[in-house]
Amino acid sequence: MSFASRTPDPDLYPPQLPELVYRQPAADEAEAARLTQLAQLVATSPPLSDVRDLAPAVRALFPSPAYEVGCGGAHIWLHRAGENPQLAVIS
Repeated sequence: MSFASRTPDPDLYPPQLPELVYRQPAADEAEAARLTQLAQLVATSPPLSDVRDLAPAVRALFPSPAYEVGCGGAHIWLHRAGENPQLAVIS
């Protein structure tokens, strides 16, 4: 059985604007600048059927090994490396 990723059906998942939720304040000025860039990225994004399409851009803003960026079924999460609480979530 294959579990290949596929484009969501727009009838089931109509495009919608992504939303950014901060879970923690910035640790320093550099992180605050990255979070501001992230907010601009999300604010200028077109409506999406799959918010995970933003993940490569989020990973570019918050590179490894300092940050961990991952995707759930319909969201992107962002952690500081080695920390459990989420820094931000895009859904």
